[in-house]
Amino acid sequence: VFEKLRKLKEVQQISLAGSLRRKKETIGDADILIVSKNPKKVMDFFTSLKGVEKVWGKGGTKASVHMRAGFDMDLRVVPQKSYGSALQYFTGSKDHNIATRKIAISQGLKLSEYGVFRGSKMIAGKTEEEVYKAIGLPFIEPELRENEGEIEAAIAGKLPKLIGYKEIKGDLHCHSNWDGGKNSIEEMASFAINIGYEYIGISDHTKFLRIENGLNGKQLLSQKKEIEKINEKFKKQKLKFRILHGCEANIMNDGSIDIKDEVLERLDYVIAGVHSTLKMPKKEMTSRLINAMKNPNIDIISHPTGRLIGRRDEYQLDFDKILEIAKQTNTILEINSAPIRLDLKDSYIRRAKEAGVKMIINADSHQKEQLLQMEYGVSQARRGWAEKEDIINTASLEGLLKYFK
Repeated sequence: VFEKLRKLKEVQQISLAGSLRRKKETIGDADILIVSKNPKKVMDFFTSLKGVEKVWGKGGTKASVHMRAGFDMDLRVVPQKSYGSALQYFTGSKDHNIATRKIAISQGLKLSEYGVFRGSKMIAGKTEEEVYKAIGLPFIEPELRENEGEIEAAIAGKLPKLIGYKEIKGDLHCHSNWDGGKNSIEEMASFAINIGYEYIGISDHTKFLRIENGLNGKQLLSQKKEIEKINEKFKKQKLKFRILHGCEANIMNDGSIDIKDEVLERLDYVIAGVHSTLKMPKKEMTSRLINAMKNPNIDIISHPTGRLIGRRDEYQLDFDKILEIAKQTNTILEINSAPIRLDLKDSYIRRAKEAGVKMIINADSHQKEQLLQMEYGVSQARRGWAEKEDIINTASLEGLLKYFK
């Protein structure tokens, strides 16, 4: 819908707004903001789109529709001079907007969706940057607008420089057809090359997960040989790309790993995750993860809290203790980009950053197209105030390898 609207000749500017623009884990509806000199044409086009099941609230400059897919969409058309202030207002959050309006009032100004006013004179409104500048603030990225300290950080000149969507150099949590994934190792690698990555890591499940065709030690070493052959092929083709060999091992109830250390130490890196007995008491689950992190071969903990959004709560865990041991053992915590996981959640990412614990953003792909899920993980990292230096796979291959135990 957004792309169809964007291509409409009557549309001068267009942006997502609301929780969708703030990249929330879940959203209520989709908000779209448009600048156009012909609102009626835009509204008629929007409400007649394929997939629209019901239209209500259609007026001069706004319309709401219910889509057959099961969600609502709201469209607003505003004049060019008010685009920035409308975008700031409709992006939210409500709490962030209340805070910015209070700042405006303290300076004798009025901030609304129509602009920033001193008395009856409009002094800003065309862009979000000038709206924030008019009330004495630098631009605040949409993902931060939750009134969770971003206003204070902006005033103090301490806003984070958030990790960018194009700063990821590779993905280390990728499954191949060796463990039930859809694509071969080479197909996964070729797709990664095409989207501009410098490396990819194959991290197939290990033997405890029989339902996922988990690999045993012997199979992992056979896989290692195949990866070496493909890397040699890429080298002959003069491709500056490398497949790294890892695995996603299972953390057993006592914190031990289901693959022997003498096999793990021959891999480039090791991811370990909890995939069973998720309802352990908090103390036992915390000890389980700590024991795994203390294993010198474990580099990364996958989906560290085990939640599935809307389906399964995170398991009981002393997260502060996990951060303490992760820092001591140089263990990396994963931000899993799978839309059903988005684990770590944003508040935990912020705590990990403050504790100096390194993180990695992975797509957890089981087919090549799922590598594109990376953007959801980057959004999650940005909502957690993460910067480039907090995320290890923003590094080139040489820089990345130094993080592993």
